[in-house]
Amino acid sequence: MSVDVHAQEVRRQAMLQVMQLDVWLPRQNLPFAAASRDYLLDWACEPAQREPVEQEQISRQNDAEVGVARGQQAQNQLQQIRQSLSAGQAATAAPVAAETQPPAEAVTPEAPTPAQEIPRFALQIMRSASCLLLLDLPVAEPLQSRDPEYLLLKDILRAAKLPHEPSLLRNVEPIRWPVLSAGNLAHRQDSQAARAYVRELLSMECAQQPTSMIWLLGENAVRFANVSDEFADDFGITAFEHEWQLWSLPSLEQLLQYPTLKRQLWQSMQLRMPRWLNND
Repeated sequence: MSVDVHAQEVRRQAMLQVMQLDVWLPRQNLPFAAASRDYLLDWACEPAQREPVEQEQISRQNDAEVGVARGQQAQNQLQQIRQSLSAGQAATAAPVAAETQPPAEAVTPEAPTPAQEIPRFALQIMRSASCLLLLDLPVAEPLQSRDPEYLLLKDILRAAKLPHEPSLLRNVEPIRWPVLSAGNLAHRQDSQAARAYVRELLSMECAQQPTSMIWLLGENAVRFANVSDEFADDFGITAFEHEWQLWSLPSLEQLLQYPTLKRQLWQSMQLRMPRWLNND
């Protein structure tokens, strides 16, 4: 083997080793393959050839580790200096702050005001002679002539010796609450506002014609026509305005479901009947 070929092979293997590629050399001719060169078959690996490369890599790695250690040490020293400076500034600023700033007063956090519930109901105003009727509408629509509740109401008026065909007021338009569905004042439509609205409408209707008594049929009618929720006893009498009185009764729907309430209604009616009969 010539010196040039050997030198080229050594250089080639060195380059492959630098690239961390393993060098494979044939030990014998392989079947069905091109014949290997004689100098490759007789090649003797020299381990010392890789030592400079490995030594260089190890040296670079050690230098890098030393550099990292020194950088970490310098960073730790810088951090300690910063902490000492910060502690010194805080120690000198604390007495000044204590002298210049008055002690802060303890502030008690205010409890959030609970949002008031907005009631939802529909009421119908009717008139029969000197009696004004305010009754609940479960479906928020005016009663129809064929509704069982309306037929029962006619029977009650007939038993009370009043015109059994009541006149629908407000152009047959029910009182619906809440009035506003959006806007800045929508959240203020609480029970107090609803009560003031219903009582004002009743007062206006009573002033239109002579009124002896106001019938309240249903829970919402009783609740929002009276001055407060405390006046909610069935078949009871409470004062309204001037000489007008409120008569609290179950709803027409309850009278249909519970026949025993009709007997109580008749007994209470016999006590109240002279008031509207004498006025008529």
